[in-house]
Order: sequence, then C-alpha cells, then structure tokens
Amino acid sequence: MPVSKQNLITVLIILVGISMLAWSVQPQTGLSDLHWYSILPPLVAVVFAIATQHLLLSLFAGVISGALLINVPAAPLQAASWMQSLETFLSLLWSVISDPFNLSVLTFIILMLVMISVVILAGGLQAIVRWLGKFARGPRSTQFVTTLMGFAVFIDDYANVMIVGTSMRPVSDAMRISREKLAFLVDATSAPVAGIALMSTWIGYEVGIFAEVSNSLGFERDAYSMFLDALGFRFYCFFMLLFILINVWTGRDFGSMLRAEQRSRAGQLLAEDAVPPGNLGDAVKTDSKARIRASAALLPFAVLFIVLFIGLWVDGGGMALLAQSFGNLFSAGNWRDVVSASENNVQVLNIAGLLSLLTALVCAMLIAGLSFRRLLPALRKGAGAALYPWLILILAWTLGGICEQIQTGPFLVAVVGESMPAFIYPVVVFLLSAAAALATGTSWGTMAIFIPITSQLAFQLDGGTYGLITIMCLAAVLDGAIFGDHCSPISDTTIMSSIATSCDHIHHVKTQFPYASVVGLTAIGLGYLPAVSGMPFWQSLILAGLLFLGFLRLFGRKVD
Repeated sequence: MPVSKQNLITVLIILVGISMLAWSVQPQTGLSDLHWYSILPPLVAVVFAIATQHLLLSLFAGVISGALLINVPAAPLQAASWMQSLETFLSLLWSVISDPFNLSVLTFIILMLVMISVVILAGGLQAIVRWLGKFARGPRSTQFVTTLMGFAVFIDDYANVMIVGTSMRPVSDAMRISREKLAFLVDATSAPVAGIALMSTWIGYEVGIFAEVSNSLGFERDAYSMFLDALGFRFYCFFMLLFILINVWTGRDFGSMLRAEQRSRAGQLLAEDAVPPGNLGDAVKTDSKARIRASAALLPFAVLFIVLFIGLWVDGGGMALLAQSFGNLFSAGNWRDVVSASENNVQVLNIAGLLSLLTALVCAMLIAGLSFRRLLPALRKGAGAALYPWLILILAWTLGGICEQIQTGPFLVAVVGESMPAFIYPVVVFLLSAAAALATGTSWGTMAIFIPITSQLAFQLDGGTYGLITIMCLAAVLDGAIFGDHCSPISDTTIMSSIATSCDHIHHVKTQFPYASVVGLTAIGLGYLPAVSGMPFWQSLILAGLLFLGFLRLFGRKVD
C-alpha cells in the first residue's frame, strides 16, 4: 500500500507533538539518566505502523531510531557513535535471536503452523467445520462458540490463541465473519482469561513479582493472597469479557469493526490491501483423496492440551505430590500451586506442540489415508508461513530490548512525580502501564517494571500499610499492561492472534483499538474511580454491563 503525503504529515505532527510534550516534562523527573527521547523508538514504530500500514518497515524504523538514540546523543558529532549504533543494533538483534525463551516461542509458532497445515490437508478442519455447524448456525452463534472456547482454554494465552483461532477460522469464514472480528474475539479472550484464572501459566509470574514486592516493603502478606486481593479490582479484564458477551449477544458493532463486518457479509473476508501473516487457508487445501474425519484434527488438538497439562504438572513439582497421595491429582488447590510453580511453560508448550504435530502426521496417514509423500507440501508450506510472523516478533522483541536500555518505562513513571492524590493514583498507574505496554509490546515486561516502582508510592499513600490503594495499584498494573497489549501493534499476543486467524495485523489492531478503548475508559470511570470510594465490584460490573448495552444500542449497528 503506497504511503500518501497526508499520512506522512500526520505522522510527523504526532511525533513532534508528543516529543515536545515529553521534553516539557523532562525537568520534573529530576533524574539525569531518564530522557524524554526514550519514548521515541516505540512511538516511531506505533505511529508509522498505523499511518502507513507497513508493519515490518515501521518496526525496523523504530529499532534503528532506538539504536541511534542509545549512542548518538552523547557524542552526535563523532563518527564512532554512529558506528556504535550499528553494533548496538546487531548486538540487540543477536540477543533476541539467541534468547532461549524467544527461540521457544518461535519454535512453537512453526510447530503449530506446520501441524495446522497437516490437519487442513488431511481434512480434519473441514470435518470440524461440519460438526461445529450444528452449533454455529449463523454469525452470532459462531461468535458465541468462539467466545466460549476462549473462556475454556484458560491455561495459557499462547495455547488459547493458537487453538481457538485456528479451529474457529474455517467456521468463521463459512459464516462470513470478518477476520478482524475473529481476531478480536480470540485476542480479547486470551490474556484476560489467563490473567485472572486461578490456575494458569500467568499466575506463577504475577505471584513471583508480588512476592518480591511483599518482601521488600514488608507487607506480611503471602503473594498468592495478594493476587486474590487484587482480583476484585481487575476491572479491565472482567469488563472486556463482559463486553464481548454483550457485543456477541446484541450482534451490534461500530466504527472500523462495523465496516469490516459489512465488507465480510458481502463476501469479502479480507480487505483488498490485507497481508495476513501465516495464511495457511489459502496455501493449503484439503487433499482430494483424504477421508474426511474430525478425529484427524481433534486428536492433535487433544494431545496439545493434555500434554500441556501433564507437562505443567511435572515441571511444577506435581510428581512429588503424586508420590505422597494419588488423591492430590484431583485437588484444584494442588493444580493451582503446581501450574503457578512451573518455570518452563513455553518449553512445555514446545513439547506439546511437537507431539501434536507427530499426532497430526499419524492421523493424516492412518485416519485420512494419505501417504507421507502427499503430506510433504503441507510441511513445506506450514514452515514457510512462519517466516513473516517470525520477522515481526524478532523486530518487536528487539524494540522491547531498546526500550529497556533507554528506560522508556521508568521515564513514564518518573514524569508523574510523588505529589499524586491518592484517589487518582490507581487510574494514573493503569494509564501509565497501558502506555508502557503499548510502547514496548510486552505485558509481562510492563508488570516486572511497574509493579515494584508504583507499589512503593502506593504504600506511602496508604500511610505505610498494605491498604486499598496498594491493592488497587497492583491490579491496575496487571490490567493496564493487558489493555496496552490489546492496543499495541508490537505485542506478541496481538501478533499471534493475527497469525492464528490469518488477519492482516494492522487491520486487527485498528479494529480492536476502539473496542479496547471503550472498555479501558469504562474500567476507569466505573471501576477504579468508584472503587476508591468503596463501591463494591458487583455494582461496577452491573453498571458496566448497562453502559455497554446502551453504548452498543446507541452507536452500534447490526450487520445483515
């Protein structure tokens, strides 16, 4: 898509305006190692991506600008500092590519894409489409089934995205639901569900950060109890899930999502300028000689889910509990503790993904009746489909590393100062966390940076006690990070949602942003602000539901 002069002018105005605002608050920080230009690299990437729709080039521009800002400001007239920027770029790129966690995520993506291509070739997804057609008889019921599946796969956000997105995409296409709407349903039920579930791969990470804060500030409160305390203030996550249910029930959409749905109902699932990452549906077709059986798809997905649970149980120390008593296997509390204690959940995902792929190959040969030779094109096309999402993630992670070096997150916290009124502080923390997650593309990184920093001031505002403001602050960081992720084109889960649903990534972000913003503003107005005054959670939830109903009734339209 060519870049218009108007788009470039808009980009420059936004960049200059926000840069001047950041520069104007620089003296208030009082910290020499924090600089206003730390917001520029993510700002360049996000603004360019939205304005130009060239995601890879925009990410690359953000990375290059960040590498320059790390070195050049100290000695702008010396050629050595410019050359050092190239070394910084290559060093950060290598650290991203060689990082074990990142390699595990990239491996999981290619395993899933290859497995899905085999399942498509063997006719498994085609059979699932026929079976789900009994329940998904129209666009509304299809979206409802998608939402319920998103609720059900609560154990991990990555697994949620890949399982729900890939299995529901053919059904969604058959009902002429836009890829943008499917990507929203998948993305908006992944992190919120995993983030608030009492048993998920997120819990261990969140509880680990809480434990560090509890020890440093002397809360005399165990970390898991802190998580449960904060659960009643996770307004964004709960409101988002409520919004999805009301949105699906009413069948009303608004803004760019409405236009996408109208286009799709007219028979055009993707926009003309769409570039979907990992679009296997167009690359792989069901083999004409395959015996169409749902088990060719259900068994690989079942293996993925079962092995994931077993792996998390083993990795989290569940075998020791099993040695004590076999009954420990059926204790929800034990499962919660074991899953929370798992430190290698992405590696477990890889093992589950590999076994799922092997199962798909066996099912394709034994159930679908295909020879291994006929499966080779699916293996090749599935692996090839991983290249584009790999490049996106690698550049997004590199940009995140740059933001860490130039301290984008701490700068955003520092500009607030310590004169913040207690009643408004949770809202500010929520917005700052969202801004940091949007800029860096990482909710977990935002949590790790912001929880220790913001909880110290919250502790002071509570009079040196573990009180309401501190608890709300913890919840605000967790939810703000997820809100920012939903709005960020460089978030890994947002990218993976586009991959799983074969939706153009920028189109996914542009259509999801208004929905996430409505929920985010509602979380502030009917969640954090009233909660400081003592409003119960259930009242906020009811008011939010009524607001969503009224908003969709007033601004939304049904799509014929």
